[in-house]
Amino acid sequence: MNTQSPDKRNRQLWHRYRDNLPRHLLSLSHYLQSQAMHQLIEQRGHSDLKISFEPYISLLGNHGRRPTELADILGISKQACNQTANLIEAAGYIERKADPLDGRAKRLLLTKRGRQLMRDGAAIAYDNEAIFRQLAGKKPIDELTLILAELHRGLSLPSLKTQDIDSPAYLSKLLPRLGSYVMHRLMQMTISKGHPGLKMCSGQVLTLIGLSGGSIQQMARIQQVSKQAISAIVNELEQLGYLYRETNPTDARQQLILFTTAGLDLLADSVSSVDELDNEFSAVIGDRALQRLKSTTSELYRGLQLEENVFGSQPNLQTLVQELKQQLGQRDLKKLTRLLQTEVLA
Repeated sequence: MNTQSPDKRNRQLWHRYRDNLPRHLLSLSHYLQSQAMHQLIEQRGHSDLKISFEPYISLLGNHGRRPTELADILGISKQACNQTANLIEAAGYIERKADPLDGRAKRLLLTKRGRQLMRDGAAIAYDNEAIFRQLAGKKPIDELTLILAELHRGLSLPSLKTQDIDSPAYLSKLLPRLGSYVMHRLMQMTISKGHPGLKMCSGQVLTLIGLSGGSIQQMARIQQVSKQAISAIVNELEQLGYLYRETNPTDARQQLILFTTAGLDLLADSVSSVDELDNEFSAVIGDRALQRLKSTTSELYRGLQLEENVFGSQPNLQTLVQELKQQLGQRDLKKLTRLLQTEVLA
C-alpha cells in the first residue's frame, strides 16, 4: 500500500489544515447548533428534531413561503426542499395550506408547535451566544456579527432581515448559513483540483482525522450520526485511495483511520482551497475586516476548545464534559454529577 509518514513539510500542511478560518467558522456553527439541539430536546421537550430543519423553520417566519420560493432561497432543488419539508411536517412543526394568492399552490406555514420551537430556539441561542461574549468580550462579538452580516449580504446567502441585526440570537442565524456556504464552496474548489469522487458527506470524515489518525466511533459521536453512516463514508474514501486503516496501538479493538499519500495530496489541495476562499472573503469585506474575523473566530475556537479531542494531545475536562453532554443528555448528565458528588463526599 502506498502510504507515507508525515515529514516536516507535511507537518506544516497539517498545521494549516487544522487551523484556518473555514474550520473555525464550521466548528462554531456546529457548536451553536448541536448545543441548541440538545437543549431543545432535553430541556424544552421538543422531539424528532434534526439540525437540517433549522434553515427551513427560521426562513418561514409568520407568513410562510411556497416550497419553490424556499428552494430558491436555500439554493437547492424543489425535490430536495420537499423531502426535508415532508420530514418537518411529519414531526409536527410545519403544515401545508392553500396559498391565499393562488389556490392551486401550497404554502408552508409554522404550526403552533413550530412557533413554540422558534421561541424556545431563540431563547437558547441567546444564552449560548452569551458564552461567546464571556470568552471574547461584547465589543468583538458585536463586531463579528456586523462582519458576518456584511459577508452574508456580499455572498448573496439566504435572506435574513438586516433590521434584525440587533435582535437576540442574530449571530446564531448567520453562522449556520455561512457555515453551509463555506462547506459547499470548499468542496466545489477541491473537487475541481482533481478529486471528482468527493461528496459533501466526505467532510464528516476528512475534517476529523488528526495527525495520529481518527476513529469511526469518535467521528460518529462528534457528527451525531451513526457509526454505520461514518463507516460507509470511510469505505468510499478508502476505495478512492485517500484513506487506509490500521489497528490502534493503544486499543486493539479499534482501528485508526489515516491518510494515504493521495490523501495527503488531497489535504494540500484543501489548504489551497482555503486560501482561495480567504481571497473571496477579502474581496467582499476587505483585508482589515477579514483579519478581525479570523482573530475573533480563532479566539472562540480555542476558548471553547473545539475539536481538541481530534487535534489536541490529551482531552481536558471541558472536552470530556462536552462529550458526556452529547452522549448522555442534560438529564442523565445531572444524575452523573449527583452520583460523583456523593462519591466525593463519601
